Amino acid sequence: MKKSGSKVKKIKRLLFLKDVLVIAVSAFGGPEMHLAMFQKRMVERRQYLTSGELLELYSLSQMLPGPSSTQTITSMGYKFGGAFLAFLTLMVWILPAFILMTIFSFALGIFDGLHKDIFRFIQPLAVAFVATAGIQMARKVTKGRLRLILMAMAFTITALLRHRLEEYVKTPWMFPIILIGGGVISYFLNKKDSEFISDSVDDQNLKINWRYPIVFGIIFILAGVATSIVKTGPAGTTVVLFENTYRFGTLVFGGGNVLIPMMLEQFVQFKEWIKPDEFLTGIGMNQAVPGPIFTIATYCGGLVMRDHGTMWQLVGCLTGTVGIFLPGTLMIFFVYPIWNRIKKYKIIKRSLDGVVAASSGLVLAAGYLLFLSVGFRWKMPNSFHYTNLEPENFINYFNVILVIVLSVLLVKIKVPAPVWVLLAIIAGIVL
Repeated sequence: MKKSGSKVKKIKRLLFLKDVLVIAVSAFGGPEMHLAMFQKRMVERRQYLTSGELLELYSLSQMLPGPSSTQTITSMGYKFGGAFLAFLTLMVWILPAFILMTIFSFALGIFDGLHKDIFRFIQPLAVAFVATAGIQMARKVTKGRLRLILMAMAFTITALLRHRLEEYVKTPWMFPIILIGGGVISYFLNKKDSEFISDSVDDQNLKINWRYPIVFGIIFILAGVATSIVKTGPAGTTVVLFENTYRFGTLVFGGGNVLIPMMLEQFVQFKEWIKPDEFLTGIGMNQAVPGPIFTIATYCGGLVMRDHGTMWQLVGCLTGTVGIFLPGTLMIFFVYPIWNRIKKYKIIKRSLDGVVAASSGLVLAAGYLLFLSVGFRWKMPNSFHYTNLEPENFINYFNVILVIVLSVLLVKIKVPAPVWVLLAIIAGIVL
């Protein structure tokens, strides 16, 4: 009987990893799209967890530095199978994007500009995915006046007031501030414990594992020291590349969009390792590749090391990938087991309602901002103020209609998300 139970458990883990792989090869469009895919496959189709539990993990990741969608799916693996399954989940999640961005670093000239035609329908599809998933999440986790108010506050701040408030609070810091603020408000106004607390994991015997933060700190210090010791040749460049990407992964809140300006300043403007047009091409290809946006570091690492030969370029791709993902992984491995314990305390139980409600507002805000980016024409990207609209034909009617139609189809027709993505790519090739 014991052997049979072990086999069933192993099969379930393999099924979970298969689902992770399916998402990894079909989740285009960044963290918001990834969360929508998690909702559709892990919550609605497989029922591994509830919408509230997914938003709980997403909220935890938003309050930590590093790639939020990667930390969210890694914490799922930890939830279902401990550190080992979490590590396998991370590897499966990263691998497709790592391979593709490595290929792009070698075949830079071939793909320059090509992605704009082939993947032009991916963005409207991503908006439809995020919008429908956000609405479904909000309906399930914001029943109650206080939750609705907190969701509306989070949406208003991050969607409608975001650019005005950036003068005082930079965008990456808005997310943890809003989530913590929602938790504080819920603690004082909510008189009952959160219904999102799950007792499915037995964590009573868990002890705080200081190994991960210690390793985190040691690597940070040693990487900085190593850059002053190994200064020349491909080995020296590799060390600097690792230190740079590890530091970026340590400091970035808010996902890949915050990482990009850091890399632009360091690799393009300061070190001049990468040309501006090469960097922009990499950003475009990164948006067209499924999986984590942080694999832009894979592409940049390859370009940084390309003058030293093929093997060193491969080393650069691997170094950039390890450097950018390692800090966030160490953080989630440290924090998640502690979270499983401390979330049972009264202060967390009462606060979690507000954190989850605020998270649903952030998801809706992401859908709104993505819609603005594809539904209107802007003089400068990512500045959604009416004065930045193109003077003529500022509404992209085709994309607006396409988003509406796709949203309706996603609700009415139960077709797997990867099929929609494949159809969007085929349409980009044919039309």
